[in-house]
Amino acid sequence: MKIKTNIFFPLIFGAIAGFISGLQANGNLQQPTKLTPQQILKKIRAAFQAETPVQDSWINMQPQHFQRFALKADVYRGGISRLEDQQLIQYDFLADANTGSVLELKRSNYLKNPIASN
Repeated sequence: MKIKTNIFFPLIFGAIAGFISGLQANGNLQQPTKLTPQQILKKIRAAFQAETPVQDSWINMQPQHFQRFALKADVYRGGISRLEDQQLIQYDFLADANTGSVLELKRSNYLKNPIASN
């Protein structure tokens, strides 16, 4: 009894194609996804909003290279303004472009009091 190889060719070809597709899909799933600047700003703004209302916020749309000692990262620079004790206070931040983690946060300056006292 002779086994025809033409019968098994589509089965073998399908198995190999499925295996290669599975490897490719696995590689795509394991690549880290980069957050957009809007997603990062929304995350940081929500953290500030939990304490007191935010008046204004901004973020640069182009990532910058950042290095402090051995730490190297691409970061987004941005800022948040909010009222504290009836004064508008501004905070500047650096956020990691991949994770959105805040790497640096500085209370930058005191802005003029938006609430006029009588």
